[in-house]
Amino acid sequence: MTEFYHCYRRFNDGLEGVLLALASVVVAVVVVLPFASFAVRALTGEGYSFLAETAPQLVPWMVFPVLGILLRRDSHITVDVLPHFLSGKRLRYLRILVLMICLLATLLMGIFGISTTSFYAKLGQLSTTEIEFPLWYLYMSYPIGFLLAANFCLESLIGEWCDQRVRVAGEQL
Repeated sequence: MTEFYHCYRRFNDGLEGVLLALASVVVAVVVVLPFASFAVRALTGEGYSFLAETAPQLVPWMVFPVLGILLRRDSHITVDVLPHFLSGKRLRYLRILVLMICLLATLLMGIFGISTTSFYAKLGQLSTTEIEFPLWYLYMSYPIGFLLAANFCLESLIGEWCDQRVRVAGEQL
């Protein structure tokens, strides 16, 4: 089981790198678009609304796919009371319980996101922006992000279960 965990960990290391690179590209686009909108308006006297409208629409694609990375690194916001009073096996069992709850919650949110996104796809609504596209494209970040988070939770759970969980540098536990 530990060999499987280490292979799974290496796979998720690569996946994390790809997700962080894509999120960085989205951040760059979100930052550049308002400047481009200003520059176009200043130079030509005309404004293109899609330059201003696109940045907020990309924010979910920056946030949801990175949720799992925060869970994987234990970098999410927590209120940790019990870990201060527990140690050894009891602390490990608490972490396993928390990771099982996180895995269940992220799977349920991912499944709910898939059904919601398919509902919006069936409605066939289009955006009201200058460049029209199906609205469900915006909502796809939700199930994708939560299913990626479930993947990272599963990795952490397997590692904790085998007492082999690899900590990222600077990770607090």
